[in-house]
Amino acid sequence: MLKNFFIIAYRSLFTQKLYSIINILGLAIGLATCITMVVFVESELGYDELIQDHERIYRASVDFTPPNSPAQHFAQAQVYNAERFKAYFSEVEETTRLRAINLPLGHGRDLFINEGVMLADANAIEFFSLEVIKGNSKALNMPNSIVLSESSALMYFATTDVIGQTLQLANRITLKVTAVVKDLPKRTHLNISALVSMATANEFFGDTQWQQDQSFNYFTYLKLAQGASGEALEAKIPTYLEDHVKRGASDMMTFKLMPITDIYLHSHRYGEMKDNGDISTVYSFTIISALILLIASVNFMNLSTASAAKRAKEVGVRKTLGAKKHHLIAQFITEAVLLSYIALFIALALVQASLPLFAEFIGKTLEFNFYYDVSVLAMLLILGLFVGVVSGSYPAFYLSSFKPVKVLKGEVTQGKSGILLRKLLVVLQFSVAVILIIATLVASNQLSYARSIEQGYDREQTIVLQRLYTDEASLQRSALKTQLLTHPNIVNVSASSAFPTGSIVDAYGMTHPQTNTFQTMPVLAVDEDYFTGYQIRFLSGRGFSRDFPADELVMPSEEQSNFSVVLNKKAADSLGYTPQEAIGKQFKAHLTQGSLSIVTIVGVTQDYYFSSLKSAIRPIYHLLQRERGNTLSIKYHGDTALVREFIETTWAALIPGQPIELSHLEDRFEQLYQQEDKELTVFNLFAMLAIFIACLGLFGLASFTTQRRTKEIGIRKVLGASVWDIALLINKEFSKQVLIANVLAWPLAYYIMQQWLASFVYRIELTIIPFLIAAGLAFAIAWLTVGSLSAFAAKARPVESLKYE
Repeated sequence: MLKNFFIIAYRSLFTQKLYSIINILGLAIGLATCITMVVFVESELGYDELIQDHERIYRASVDFTPPNSPAQHFAQAQVYNAERFKAYFSEVEETTRLRAINLPLGHGRDLFINEGVMLADANAIEFFSLEVIKGNSKALNMPNSIVLSESSALMYFATTDVIGQTLQLANRITLKVTAVVKDLPKRTHLNISALVSMATANEFFGDTQWQQDQSFNYFTYLKLAQGASGEALEAKIPTYLEDHVKRGASDMMTFKLMPITDIYLHSHRYGEMKDNGDISTVYSFTIISALILLIASVNFMNLSTASAAKRAKEVGVRKTLGAKKHHLIAQFITEAVLLSYIALFIALALVQASLPLFAEFIGKTLEFNFYYDVSVLAMLLILGLFVGVVSGSYPAFYLSSFKPVKVLKGEVTQGKSGILLRKLLVVLQFSVAVILIIATLVASNQLSYARSIEQGYDREQTIVLQRLYTDEASLQRSALKTQLLTHPNIVNVSASSAFPTGSIVDAYGMTHPQTNTFQTMPVLAVDEDYFTGYQIRFLSGRGFSRDFPADELVMPSEEQSNFSVVLNKKAADSLGYTPQEAIGKQFKAHLTQGSLSIVTIVGVTQDYYFSSLKSAIRPIYHLLQRERGNTLSIKYHGDTALVREFIETTWAALIPGQPIELSHLEDRFEQLYQQEDKELTVFNLFAMLAIFIACLGLFGLASFTTQRRTKEIGIRKVLGASVWDIALLINKEFSKQVLIANVLAWPLAYYIMQQWLASFVYRIELTIIPFLIAAGLAFAIAWLTVGSLSAFAAKARPVESLKYE
């Protein structure tokens, strides 16, 4: 019997070529999209699960909220937290710490600055289950020892046989290679290229008091005892802070314990080890790909039920010959499954062809070797079976329910329920398509707004030179600036501790002049040329000047010192002053414990967007501190390549022992919205696929409708109807469904896009225009698809139409 089912299915496939092609193509695209998204989602999930006992490992991060100041969310904690937590909490079985070292590392002239060089506790290798291929897991026990990853060893020495070799850190600390570990897997939040023993810290910092540092610089990991709860331990930390640190400490510091496997998709804090993924992207891509597969399945159900009349006599004859209802159901589901597997085969070819392009675009490594993995192959076969059964279930029950007597007399009709279902399915298809069109239009408008909004500073033709905080570079900062300004194309060079498109995390304490309460002031150290270089407009007062030596802040060596500050408008507002009122006002600053400084406001600038529009403009207190100018912003005109070459040559002459790190400010600005750009492109692709599949289904239904009404068309033409009249008549039927789809889609699209826009502090207003455009496109697509077929049918000679059976 099964053989008979397949023979009939094969014949049916070629008998109804048009509908078979539409169904297979639609299902193939839907399955290909779904499989691609499953590969993507699978690559995003399961991060850090290769670490032994990962289910017991947590990272301790800090939310720091000074009085009367916004919260700051750090990925790191203080240096001493790991040791203290282990001592005070019985739930903590083991701890380890990592601290990034952004300094030159190498030997001879081969120096590199790698993001993954870390100070690490002695147990880090075992804690993170790093695989040692040379040396042993105790390699970090001794001072001045370094463990290299396999790729780092090859980069520095062109071989992994490097035990006993030496490297220079910052041209002043000699490190001995004591082990080589296998490169970390791609699915980890860790970014480790080399580990320097924590026992080297005394020499590294040049200070034996480094373990008293209050800054949040250390990635702190806790391994809990068996059965211990991270949530329960987190709830105990405020009491610990109050009893063992300082009264009121829990009001400013909140520790968050996040499972190590959640960090990649759920943590977006300042100072993350590398760019993390986003769980919302995973959810949205999953939902949309499932909807595209649903649209393809809807096409199958629609066309199968619509073409029921063509197989009605077959059903009647088979029932008359004794076929049972369940036999017919099995037959039609078998046909559906056969179509599904053909579509699956095509989908796999599409995935293999498109996956490398998609992976390159999103910047991920995606692999799909289903022919090597029996479990994956089994899942694909189950997916094909599931899609076939679900898609073919309703048509199977619908077709098998025909009455033989009525069918053989030619009395079979489509029935109100079948027609209603098809209309509802068309509405569902176009609702999804309209939502996707609206989403892409709104997202595109928001990103265009983010790029076109006045940023408050000039970012064009600006090159940023970073990492001037090293010993060698900081000594040459002044000479470097002077030398760069000798080039005729370089018009300004300014130094600052951070630069636009970055983050301001430095802060000092201050006493609010109006409320007399303590709060923090976010500070940006700049030199006299910063405001001129970035063309930041002053609302009142002046900028820093060499004509006013008292402007400069020199960290106080005495009990009290005075210096000047330039505020942005947001900072002036927070102090209760207008830009004009602020000039000349003073307040107290607490730069170090026990020190007191009197600060005079000498200027107020307009607000400018230091980061992306996802972050609110924050108060900025500009201080004149030349020694903290860790970056140089170089404004130029003319040939970029020529200027860049001069910068590199000047750097090599003055600071030969450190690799240069240059970037264009315009490129960094684009990177602020790079993730949203990629998501928008993927959404555009999804929208086009959804529309294309919906058009396939509409084309099939329109084809069936025009064939079913061939005689009617012929009669109308005999009675004088024009081609336009007939095309309009058939279009009206589908236009109602598209209209209902819009009515249903608009409220849902409005809610979804309002939630998405909420992630931007500065955003566009959601107007009706994208909704009208989406509706117009939906109608245009429907009319073009249906109208072309109906017009073709209407042009046929009436005599041929009246002969149609």
